[in-house]
Amino acid sequence: MQGEGDPVQILGGALLDAAVTVDESGHVAGYNSHYRALLPRHLARKLPGSPCCQQLKLGICDEGGCLAKRCVREDRPLRYDEISAQIAEGGPSLTVIASAAPLQGGGAVILLRDVSDTAAMQRKYKDMLEAADRAQEKLKLQLTRKTQELLDANTELNRVQQELMDHKKGLFG
Repeated sequence: MQGEGDPVQILGGALLDAAVTVDESGHVAGYNSHYRALLPRHLARKLPGSPCCQQLKLGICDEGGCLAKRCVREDRPLRYDEISAQIAEGGPSLTVIASAAPLQGGGAVILLRDVSDTAAMQRKYKDMLEAADRAQEKLKLQLTRKTQELLDANTELNRVQQELMDHKKGLFG
């Protein structure tokens, strides 16, 4: 971790999420081991003093500017659920919960929780439910069609039985 007196350094091992502090100019001032672990080693070495979004770009930063700067500008904590985070240089894309809070001396602290696996599992579960719904709908249509076929067959059987009865009456009548 970098920066003496940095909130991330002070909290140290108590933070379970990846955390990074960004100074007033939008550069990385400090980070914890969880944040460093999100990045490949060669990118993690470039973290100290680098622009906030250079190594790990949040999808929310595209919409309204840097999350840290927006948080400082609005002077309030911000939170975004299940947003994309792209690791630089064509690295993997993550799904994260991002929270940011302005710091008293300027800058902001950003907490990131990687929920990629959970989000993927939820998407898979949703896809499975949709597939099950489609299969159920298909079975309902098939049942309706088969029921109609049975009703038609029963109507035809009744017609043939009536013809047979009429024919019997004509023979033995």
